[in-house]
Amino acid sequence: MKMSSYRAVALAAVPVLILALGAGSASAELASGNPPPPKGFEADSASFVSASTGFVLGARGCSRMPCTARLEKTVNGGTSWTRVPVPAVELVPPFTGSPLSAVSTVRFENASDGWLFAPGLWATTDGGAQWHSESLPGEVIALAASDGVAFAVAEPTDGGLDQARLYESQVGTTTWTLVPGISPQNALAVYGHSVWAGAPSGAGDGGFVPELWTSTDSGKHWTKLSFHCKSPNLSASAVAAASTSQVAVACSDQAYPQPGLSVKEVFTSDNGGRTFRLAGKPGVAGQVGVLAMPAGNPKVITMSAASGATYLYQSGNGGKTWRQLTWFDGGLEFRDLAYASATTGYVIHFDGGPVIAYSLGLMKTINAGKTWTKVAMP
Repeated sequence: MKMSSYRAVALAAVPVLILALGAGSASAELASGNPPPPKGFEADSASFVSASTGFVLGARGCSRMPCTARLEKTVNGGTSWTRVPVPAVELVPPFTGSPLSAVSTVRFENASDGWLFAPGLWATTDGGAQWHSESLPGEVIALAASDGVAFAVAEPTDGGLDQARLYESQVGTTTWTLVPGISPQNALAVYGHSVWAGAPSGAGDGGFVPELWTSTDSGKHWTKLSFHCKSPNLSASAVAAASTSQVAVACSDQAYPQPGLSVKEVFTSDNGGRTFRLAGKPGVAGQVGVLAMPAGNPKVITMSAASGATYLYQSGNGGKTWRQLTWFDGGLEFRDLAYASATTGYVIHFDGGPVIAYSLGLMKTINAGKTWTKVAMP
């Protein structure tokens, strides 16, 4: 991974499913220098609330961020698109701290309630017809929502993850309340009334020891989970959830056996994270990005990774064996890998870097990850 695993992008309101393909490869040619502004829409972040309805944040006529933020919506799985009004703000790469009005990520809980964030925070309750600015201390680095409750992580501008704090809000309101005593870093996952905040690890990041917390009642009460990666050199992914009880987390050494490769171990739990067991070990190519499972199917576990290329690792038997798909793209990585149903999923083939026009944009599967195709966004 090109950044600390604790800075994994927060999971969408629907359970995130990253379903890899079978053995095979795809490729994308990268050119030197900046490309000319593209004619079509350049996708940077996506959030789907069903197999057919979703929102994609991106830009038009801009090859390098910052760009003017644009938002598109589909109600037919990407066959056609309509423009959604957005505030007059900049689209910036993830983890850009200023200006605080800028955004890099979109999340919707349903077709009406959604957010643009990182580093700023904007909310809508009418599907994007109107937006209002919301205020949290510093920059918003993660957000997830489920069952009418939104959770966000904010850290002081130019601060560290040890200063990040967790906040919650009733969807449709403008009031955010600090959740005391939780050290979330920025990894968030939600499924129904269950929430996971933070990330387990053996060693800290920046001098602190990260922790993994869970709530089973939409944030009213929290419990600290005991799981940590076994070695102090290993870092952990965010939690992936197939249900309120069936979850997974991956541990990896980001530079072993050599840079660009990593030893990866996936652990699973059937009691919401109170206990974990080793499920299996994907291949070593690439550094871990995101781990996920489809709703209701914990046997399917998928992991993204990247170094000089981009990879998807997929297991259909609970982690015992893994298949690898490779994109020879220079290591673009993926953003917002998520399933909106048992078979239909979407992913942004782009790491959110400043040059946006080299990305493959929005991709879609309709067969539970066996094949992926690029979605045209005119």
